[in-house]
Amino acid sequence: MMFDVTVRPAAPADLPPLLAALYGAPEEDVAWMADTLSAAWTAHAPGGEVLGAVGLRPSPANGAELLGGALAHPQGRDHEDAVGAALARTAHLEGGRVYAFADGHLFSAAALRAAGYREAAAYRLLAGPTPQAAPQVPPGFVLRPLTDVPDLAARLDALATYEDRLGHHAVSPAAAGDGAGSYDPALSLIALDASGRAAGICRAAPEEGYARIDAPGVRPDLRHGGPVGGDLRAALLLGVCALARARGFGDVSVEGWGDTPAELAADLALGLEVEIENPIYVAP
Repeated sequence: MMFDVTVRPAAPADLPPLLAALYGAPEEDVAWMADTLSAAWTAHAPGGEVLGAVGLRPSPANGAELLGGALAHPQGRDHEDAVGAALARTAHLEGGRVYAFADGHLFSAAALRAAGYREAAAYRLLAGPTPQAAPQVPPGFVLRPLTDVPDLAARLDALATYEDRLGHHAVSPAAAGDGAGSYDPALSLIALDASGRAAGICRAAPEEGYARIDAPGVRPDLRHGGPVGGDLRAALLLGVCALARARGFGDVSVEGWGDTPAELAADLALGLEVEIENPIYVAP
């Protein structure tokens, strides 16, 4: 079935009411999204009814992420997919390299494929019993609790190791401070190379009955420079798991954005299982 959808440019500052409707959150909770957008569009029915909205949130190495999507519609999924495809197609044509999470609601995989996007990575939440293996730190590196490295510049360098991964964005100084994102610096590790330069990071936060861990970030030159990158990633994750065990956490969750198949395989080999997976689609 064909649906008549018109996409028009919009001012990012006008999007919070639509973002609130799309994400099911109070407008004040999504206002920050509009502040990050470099461009935006709205989708309309022939009579002018707003059917959805999309904005571009710039990414350091991957163009921009699409925020927004299609509003729920009485005509159902086919109509919503037509709206999502129209928004995604316009965002790509006007914005260049872009990517979007196929969450099945705001943008479905079918809508993104119809707009010419292809699956390239995923967001995953893994969970399971806290791995027991001891960390094996590669020669030339040292792992230190984040509490031992209060220097914000060093922490920012470590957090910047994520910036080239799909699903990640530029880090801000606020993200490096103690307590940011509810992460516990005493439950988190930073990797330093022989020169003292940040080589990677793995942060964790205590939750009710388990430790919430971000998949480790490793510097791109190490990640792409042979096995040491994978070895350092494993050491960071297992090192944080050891800290979690010492705190009495028998279970962990591990969240990752844009991890490679090899990294996923390594995490599964630790006994973790995928609980949530949202594919990430790109339009180069």
